[in-house]
Amino acid sequence: MTTATLNHIAGALAGMVLGDALGVPGELWPREKVRARFGHIDRFIDGPEDNIVACYFKAGHYTDDSAQAFVILKALLKAGTVPEAKVLADDLLDWVRSMNGFEINLLGPSSKASLLAWSKGEDPKPVTKLSLTNGAAMRIAPVGCLIDFSEHDLLARTVAGVSSVTHSTDVAISGAAMVAQAVASGIAGRTWDEISADMKAIHPIAMRLGEPTWAANILSRLEVFERVMLPKRNEVDDEAASRFIYDVIGTGTMTSESVTAAICIALWCRDPWRAAVLAANMGGDTDTIGSMAAAICGAKTGLDAFPAERIAELERINSLDFRGLAQEILDGRSRFSY
Repeated sequence: MTTATLNHIAGALAGMVLGDALGVPGELWPREKVRARFGHIDRFIDGPEDNIVACYFKAGHYTDDSAQAFVILKALLKAGTVPEAKVLADDLLDWVRSMNGFEINLLGPSSKASLLAWSKGEDPKPVTKLSLTNGAAMRIAPVGCLIDFSEHDLLARTVAGVSSVTHSTDVAISGAAMVAQAVASGIAGRTWDEISADMKAIHPIAMRLGEPTWAANILSRLEVFERVMLPKRNEVDDEAASRFIYDVIGTGTMTSESVTAAICIALWCRDPWRAAVLAANMGGDTDTIGSMAAAICGAKTGLDAFPAERIAELERINSLDFRGLAQEILDGRSRFSY
């Protein structure tokens, strides 16, 4: 593996954390409320006290999205494969308990219900087979860093294995697989058109690995954006794209909305900072959408394309070393199998 590959893996990780942290203050608030309170978000801001989801996080800190991603990454690197679901559940439960996460409003509804079942020794499948929210996709970027973009079947199976702890539906697995695929393709230097094609290739493979649901089809929703908005990319501004995504695609916590929104932002912005800012100001599940979108963009551009002062700030606040983490992933890629 080359220095360039390390740079792009580091970019994916940095994008994940950047979009997560920048999107904190307006998380799960309507678009108008975000703008009325903060104006234009282009800096790290404390989660406001009256935001019952974001109030636990200070400026620049990542949330449960990146925290769970790092738990999963550590488990995958340690095992060299996807551990049994109970091992992943125990690792996630250790983190939840360290954050008092069952008592505060930290977890999404599907993750909370399934992890509570694991903690009680109960079967989580009655929860996971109905999980339509984005908990699987929000923590999946590191999986895209571990597997070559061309290995669609392996990538889809790995995503399904990792996700099964809390999410085992067709929409949750396919949405997470599309995010992981976009990251893997970006790291490999694929063009944006190729990244889109790669996501469309993995979607049906991953859909077959999940419990069938009635959820809206991510691929169909994405194609609406590609047909209506992408041709206007050099004609209209980010605000127009943001408005379309918010009104038509949706920015809620359902995988069919938030994952599609994140992919649309990535294809539109093609730059991690721009993607993170657009998501942070959009309204809805801003931190999760921003985390996924900026991870995809960061995988494509590499860490060198980020504002250096923002990366330094994120690393200092969160005690992170993106290049060091990328090197650990590079070292583990050749040993990983599933």
